[in-house]
Amino acid sequence: MTKIKICAALAATLLAAGCASTGGQEGPAGNAPELAGKTFMWAEAVSENCELPPSITFGADGRVSGNAGCNNLIGGWKLEGKAITMGPLGSTMKMCAPEFMEVEQKFLGILNQVAFVTSEGEGITLWSKDEEKLVTLVPEKAGNCK
Repeated sequence: MTKIKICAALAATLLAAGCASTGGQEGPAGNAPELAGKTFMWAEAVSENCELPPSITFGADGRVSGNAGCNNLIGGWKLEGKAITMGPLGSTMKMCAPEFMEVEQKFLGILNQVAFVTSEGEGITLWSKDEEKLVTLVPEKAGNCK
């Protein structure tokens, strides 16, 4: 083979590999949200007594903080388009009533599965790496939890 044919074949192979590596990274349909400086809550997890629902704040410094349902959470985040990387996530270790601990386990489990995020009205939807909808979070509101 001539050098030109080898270079052309190599270029085609690299181009195909580059296209293959980006496949599936665009994420689910929807727009990439602006997260920095915003706080969202899991309104579906509000109890009858209007206890504080789990919430997460996305700091402009690449850190997250919030309340997982019982304990405070901390960690990091990075957004590239709709692809989001979170973690490692940590939390305080106090014990609460079983119903709050259950909500907390679910919320932390969701956050540990997140691969994509899209805007949903004023809120955001979190998606798994398989583009499965995990949860929709709404902007945090003071007072009435609904």
